[in-house]
Amino acid sequence: MGFFAVLAASLFAVFIFIVFGGYSLLLWCQQSLWMVVPPALVLAVLVWTFLKMDDKITALQKRVDELEAAQKSTEKLEK
Repeated sequence: MGFFAVLAASLFAVFIFIVFGGYSLLLWCQQSLWMVVPPALVLAVLVWTFLKMDDKITALQKRVDELEAAQKSTEKLEK
């Protein structure tokens, strides 16, 4: 998932939060609806980073599994 897709989802999520419960935050800050953008941007960066790290962790786990399988087959051949 690309960064802009995550940003769009984050903008939607923060907008829904603001409309259905966080509107008092807008009243307190006396800002317009543009107040949605900064939290959505921060949320998008966090989610995008997590997704990128998840891909790397999955690839690393696959490589570890391959190495363990190779080690087990080598041990069987030695016996």
